[in-house]
Amino acid sequence: MTRKTYRMTATAEAQLKKAVRDTKQTWGIKQARKYAADLFAGFQFIAENHASLNAPHRDELAEGTAFSIHLIGHRYIAFQVHDQDTIIIVGLFHESMDIPARLRELQGLAQHEIDSLMREIDRTL
Repeated sequence: MTRKTYRMTATAEAQLKKAVRDTKQTWGIKQARKYAADLFAGFQFIAENHASLNAPHRDELAEGTAFSIHLIGHRYIAFQVHDQDTIIIVGLFHESMDIPARLRELQGLAQHEIDSLMREIDRTL
């Protein structure tokens, strides 16, 4: 049985670092570490369950894009399924943001990152 996993675009990694850094500045290092751990656990949860996610899986917010989203804490995680075992995380957005608009912006900007990751994943299979 293949382990289900996730990969992240450079954009998503930068957004993750900013979210953790902002948490550290506001709430301290202990909370930032917990938040990062919760996000990583959430990424793995999405990878393992993307085919059967229910609430808070909010595809209507991602309508018109190639992404699905899932809420972890206060962040919507935008992802794209590569195959049954791998998802690509393309962005992290605070729930207070205009999620549909941010996803539409990301659609064009992230496509080259997604394509590159998909080629890399396929080479390792």
